[in-house]
Formats: sequence, structure tokens, C-alpha cells
Amino acid sequence: MNNYRPTDLSSADLKSLAKGQLFGNYGAVVGIYLIHLVCTLPLNFIISPFSRISPALYYLAFLLVNTFTGLFLAGEALVYLKIACHEPPSVGDLFYYFHGPYAEKGSKVIRIQLIVSAISVVCTIPYEYVGRLLTHSMQSVDPSALSNGKLPFHPVLFLLYAVFLVAGCSIQVLVRIFLSQIFYLMLDFPDYPASQLLHLAPRLIKGHKARFFYIMLSFVPLLLLGIFSCGIGYLWLYPYLQTTYANFYLNLMKKQGSMQASS
Repeated sequence: MNNYRPTDLSSADLKSLAKGQLFGNYGAVVGIYLIHLVCTLPLNFIISPFSRISPALYYLAFLLVNTFTGLFLAGEALVYLKIACHEPPSVGDLFYYFHGPYAEKGSKVIRIQLIVSAISVVCTIPYEYVGRLLTHSMQSVDPSALSNGKLPFHPVLFLLYAVFLVAGCSIQVLVRIFLSQIFYLMLDFPDYPASQLLHLAPRLIKGHKARFFYIMLSFVPLLLLGIFSCGIGYLWLYPYLQTTYANFYLNLMKKQGSMQASS
């Protein structure tokens, strides 16, 4: 009887795997990442002026752009899953849901990403709205009153802003963790409807959320260093991060398969 059980790979183990798998593939993944940026970054610059014209119009544009971006995120899942499986990636993988017999499955990606984007908008609106009120209150403070010990902002508004900011960001992080495996699952189970994938993704990561969150946090120092490199470091860091995530998914699936085989 085979008693082998795949173990939970640590963050260091997953990163070590990613480094080895990326060796010889950096030229391809950097090119794919740059194409992704060229296709999506201009959209973010286009919608930014809407925030000064009409908040409602801005949030609508934000929702549409982030939903569309999901097609590239789903394509990238294929790129890095192939690398984790020791298969060569291609630029066509990034556009996996735009062409060929898989284009019709792009509507499934859009439905999933629309839900994620809508949650992000709902979490963002409260603290951005209070933030505008807080900014307005700070601008209307009489400078002479500051010398008398008056706060340069409304304390209640500041408290509300802090609460909404922490709550909104926390919910977005939790949603990201719960649905972090959904585009990988879509590739392995292409016939599953969006509703089933939305149900399966949180089940797959159940019991492993803290481990995934720790892996996310472990990249924070590198992400901060990437800022000081004027973003150039992200050309190396982003593929490294995404390949690590792909290996995390494969580790989860191996454990899931082992559990089913033993039951």
C-alpha cells in the first residue's frame, strides 16, 4: 500500500522551484509581461481623469477596465502554469481567451472578474468618499485656528476614513486569497461553469489560506525594492511571484488528489 502524502511546500521551497523553472525562460516571460502592460496600462491612464469629473463615471470605467483586464490575468495563469509544468510559454498564451476555440470561454472569465471588480469597487467607495470629505474639511480649516491647538482635520471623519480603509483593504485581500486559484482551476476544468469555479476555488484553498497569505507577505520586501528601481525590478519580480503562485496551486492539487485517492 502506498502511504505517500505530498507535503505542504514552504514559501522557500516554492520560490526555489520558481527560480529553477524560470531559468532560460526569462526572455519569454519578460516580453509577455511587457505586452500585458502595454495592453492594460493605457486604460488606467484613460480612466484617471474621470475621478475629477464624476466619481460615478470613474467607478463605472474602473469596473469595465478591471473586468477586461481579467482576460489577461487568466491568460497569464496559463503562461506561469506551463512554466511550473516545465513547458515553454508563448505570447499566444497571454491571449488564450481572445482567439481560437477558447474565445467563447472568455465570457466565463469576464463573469468571474466582474464579480471580483464589483467587490473591489464596493470596498473602495466608502473610504474614497470619506477621504474627499476629509480633504475638503482640511482645506477649509482656518490657519489661525491651528495655533490654538485645533486639529487640521475633522477627527470623526479621520476615524471613519481609517475604519473604512482598513475594512475595505482587508475584504479585498480576503477575496483575493479565496479566489486566488480560480484561473488555474479554469484551465484544468474548462467545462466547469463560472458558478462552480467560484464555489470550488475557496474549497481548494481551505486550510491553506494562512500559508498563501504568508507567501504574499514574503514578497513585500522585494516589491518595495522594485519601487526604488523605478519599476525595472518588476520585470524580474513579477514572473518570479507568479511562478511561485502557480507552484502553490500545483502543490494544492497534488494534496487534493492524494486525499481523494486515499478516501
